[in-house]
Amino acid sequence: MDNNLLMWVLVGVLAAALVVGGIFLLMPKDKYIEVDGVKVWKIPNDAEIVFIDQSKAASVKSLVQKGQLIAFEGEAQGLGTTQDREKAKIRAYQKIAEFLNAKVTTFAQLVEGQLQNVQVSGKKQELVSASVDAYKRVTELFAEGRVSGAYEFAAWKVKRDNLTFTYVLLVYDPAQILKLIEIDALVKQKVDELGKQGVNFFENLNAVLSEATKGTPMERK
Repeated sequence: MDNNLLMWVLVGVLAAALVVGGIFLLMPKDKYIEVDGVKVWKIPNDAEIVFIDQSKAASVKSLVQKGQLIAFEGEAQGLGTTQDREKAKIRAYQKIAEFLNAKVTTFAQLVEGQLQNVQVSGKKQELVSASVDAYKRVTELFAEGRVSGAYEFAAWKVKRDNLTFTYVLLVYDPAQILKLIEIDALVKQKVDELGKQGVNFFENLNAVLSEATKGTPMERK
């Protein structure tokens, strides 16, 4: 290859690199809800962040770094009002309920697994049934949008034509689930009785919810 041809090849390669680099720089970068540079949740590039609960920031950052963040995103359409944000929050709670409803069989299997290694009085299937009943009641409490068991960590808005889409990110907090149980005396009684028989209700519930980020922006990060 003569020097002229080599020079033109190098010029072509350089030009291609510059074009690719330019395109890369012009492409919109991914946008995230962040805490101290730690990415928490992916949001649209044109989103306007309207709220981050700084009192929970350190806790959420720690959960992300440990790979233990469990979060649900709710959406509402309207004018971007406070009421829309509340609707988005309720929708996020309902998503938790929908997720749990789809995992009833998984929860029952986890309970059965715990009972294999303990001696219990009575029929194990009755304990499984009682556990599932308590689980379904907790699901109902989430569906009603109760404020215990999860907290609003962030909110953002996206404008599309004449509509404003409001989003809320709820973070599931295992420590708060105790308050949710306290709301319903019957559930609390069942959970306490199950614990005496070797069924750790909270451990199984958290194990089910740990699957919640599969297929979400957290998994695709």
